[in-house]
Amino acid sequence: MNHYWQLIQKEHLFGLAAQTRMGVIRTVKPILPAETNLPQWPQRSRHALVQPLSASVLQIVTPLLDDFPAVIDQLRAGLSRIWTALPEAGHLSAFTAEKVNQQTVRIVLPETLFERLYTAENFQGHGPEYVAYRNEVYQLVADGLTRQLPLLTYLFSASPADGHRAFWPSPDQERQLVQKVTDPDHLDRILALDIVVELDPYAASGITTQMLTFLRDSCWFALSQPAIPVAAASEVRRHAVMQARTIAQLAPDAKVAELPAMLDAMATWLNHGGIDAQQKQAFELMQTRLVKPETSIASQVLAAFHDQTAADASLSRQAQADLTTTNELPGMTDLSENTQVLLQAAMDRGYQFTILDRQQNLVQIATDTQTQFIADGVVTKYTPANAMIVATHRHTAKQLLAAAGIPVARGAKFTKWPDAKAAFEHSFAHKSIVVKPEARSQGKAVEQFSIPPTEKQFDRAFHEANRHHGVLIEMMARGTTYHFTIIGQQVLSVLETAAANVVGDGRKAIKELIALKNGHRATSRQLQLDASARRQLKAQALTPETVLQRGQQVFLTTAAHPQTGGDLYDVTDEIDDSYKQLALKAAATLDLPVAAVDIVIDNLYAPYDPEADGQAIVISLNPVPDLAVPLHPDMGESRALAPALLNWLFAVR
Repeated sequence: MNHYWQLIQKEHLFGLAAQTRMGVIRTVKPILPAETNLPQWPQRSRHALVQPLSASVLQIVTPLLDDFPAVIDQLRAGLSRIWTALPEAGHLSAFTAEKVNQQTVRIVLPETLFERLYTAENFQGHGPEYVAYRNEVYQLVADGLTRQLPLLTYLFSASPADGHRAFWPSPDQERQLVQKVTDPDHLDRILALDIVVELDPYAASGITTQMLTFLRDSCWFALSQPAIPVAAASEVRRHAVMQARTIAQLAPDAKVAELPAMLDAMATWLNHGGIDAQQKQAFELMQTRLVKPETSIASQVLAAFHDQTAADASLSRQAQADLTTTNELPGMTDLSENTQVLLQAAMDRGYQFTILDRQQNLVQIATDTQTQFIADGVVTKYTPANAMIVATHRHTAKQLLAAAGIPVARGAKFTKWPDAKAAFEHSFAHKSIVVKPEARSQGKAVEQFSIPPTEKQFDRAFHEANRHHGVLIEMMARGTTYHFTIIGQQVLSVLETAAANVVGDGRKAIKELIALKNGHRATSRQLQLDASARRQLKAQALTPETVLQRGQQVFLTTAAHPQTGGDLYDVTDEIDDSYKQLALKAAATLDLPVAAVDIVIDNLYAPYDPEADGQAIVISLNPVPDLAVPLHPDMGESRALAPALLNWLFAVR
């Protein structure tokens, strides 16, 4: 035990270990088919997650975090975007290769540790300067990790190639195995430690939380060990590296007699200081690899595949499937679809991003010169707060739109059933109407009655909608609903929408057709076989078990909305431009540069005539448009709107 560790114990500083920050620097050279190139990767910010090192080599640099699963989330997100950008038949190797496909774990000890230790020393002006003292502590850790290289080699080796299972730099690059990272502005100031470790081919990210946890604990264990005398440092390092190289050349399932003692010493230290569940899991995994060599990464690879080429082909495909099977952004699936789409675009275009609040979907997107804060993928500083409030309430928005000469549906707002019942009896009975919540509901609790409803049907629709604090009853407009997405005062997407439906094939039941259709859709656009859908089927004398005739179409909802399973057809280039101008005018009325506008249009090809009654009716205006929906229409061209949003946000004004 050295005096630093004595001070750590005396000052009760061991709890600071949880504040150790770690990050991963991953260099990737995709393997491409002949005569194909990696798409050019923009470098807008030197702090971007994915950065080009050359025309063929990319680098992922994760933030330094004390949340290790979050580090891996960032790594998975970056790798998924690289996989997505690859040409057909291109892939990323699952194994480490010198310089072009390797990873470095960067470790930063908490600054509070150095400050508390330095204060506890009580030098009274006779000791080293703070930076020099700090460097001494880092040097102790670096030396300790060097002594552990044989153990780390055994635990993390993965490549059983040519009788050598470990990747190691060439002799003149041995310093990179444990490297001290210095401040470029103050070369004598150590900022972090870098440890080169092999990729874990069984993890799509190439690294696991167990590996990161064990490396952090290895650093703190090294901090507790006696310092290496300066005169012996070179020999100790040479011996450790040679021993590690010898281990690397052994058969993967060979036992190394001297290694258990290293791990036992670390176990004693961990138990003395206290060990949490995450540490226990990581340590027990490493212990199993040592006691049962057949469980090591290299042994598993060798047992499962006849050579590394076959292993790479199979494990690379697994990683690709893990990272690209869905439209969701790996590691970020807890964020909204909008935010995921925005972050995908940010990575692809070389922007720096920081997730500020996952629950609120608040992110920061930046270059080296500009910064933007964005909520839910689209809400920016250019979105007026008052417009957000107004647009959230349909009735108020309708009043403002009508005052600006924009056609809206005739109707009224109700909060009490007696008033709504009386209005129904006097004004809406025997008419085609729409009953919907006054507040925005993402298509939920919206009922369209093309055939006038009975009083019982109206009663149910009203009370279902009134759960959302107020109900709008409107005359049903004739025509088809079109969904306009506006970014920067430009219409970039127009989608024709149809209510959720299935089409029979003469073999499958309705519930099977729903499942089949959902298999090709994002979570937010799934068809629902809920109580409302079952009512619709019952009204058509159908059940979920009914087998439809070939070509027979059955609707599950009455209102067309993407988030209730409606079909979407891109008509951006087909629709008459006059309707785009109408959508822009509606958004401008509420001072919204970014918005979604829903308009019922009788004929999308006939120019809009303000004097023609019922030709076009604006039925909805949303300040938070869906960036994902235009990407995956059921028919027509895919429209990527997030890049346009970023271009608009970062344009010089």
